[in-house]
Amino acid sequence: MKIAVHTDATGRPVSLYEGGVIHLYEGGGDRWSKIGEFAFALPDGASIPLVRGLVERVAANLKDCRTLISGDRNGYIYSLLGQEMGFSCWTSEGDVGDQLAMVERKQMELAGPQKAAACASAGCASSGCGGHKAASCGPDIEVPPPEDLGNGRLRIDIAAVMRKLPGLNSRQILIPVLEGGAFIELEVICDHLPRWFDGKLAELGLAHTSETLPGVGVVATIIRQTMQ
Repeated sequence: MKIAVHTDATGRPVSLYEGGVIHLYEGGGDRWSKIGEFAFALPDGASIPLVRGLVERVAANLKDCRTLISGDRNGYIYSLLGQEMGFSCWTSEGDVGDQLAMVERKQMELAGPQKAAACASAGCASSGCGGHKAASCGPDIEVPPPEDLGNGRLRIDIAAVMRKLPGLNSRQILIPVLEGGAFIELEVICDHLPRWFDGKLAELGLAHTSETLPGVGVVATIIRQTMQ
């Protein structure tokens, strides 16, 4: 498995809103090797397009790694990483080796015993469950069901689920609901709509309306004419 850790000069995990170094590790259990590192810091007063570009560069530098440990998991940067780029974001303290082992264990727990075994046999424990493997080896079977509002109406709050189950991302939370099709109307609450959202709806033949509500976020309403 590959895990990235963002730290300050002392090796303490810090928020991506603080300057530091992102270290990339590969391994499993109590055996981890650092295979790369690069500095990361946001310029003062950085615009949203600049922040997005820097975060996209981080994702590109990490290649197939989609698991990150830092000192936070809230805010626009983490929404980009989790909701649009498929990252599992964790906070942790203590020895780096202990942090890596803990996050690996938690990822496997979220995946469930059968999927964890499949990931291990596929080599994910040593090569990472990032990139294309994330779809088959990622933690996507412990997601709580949407709130049932009655009469075929469902609601899912992506941010609330991610707070309850750190390590999940918007794809793992929402796509099974969209593809399941067991709704007439689906209300999605999020900080902002993921980049993949419109494309996935088009693929499924669905459309949506959306509005931004103060103190709530973006509320998107997806309508299906008939339930599958």
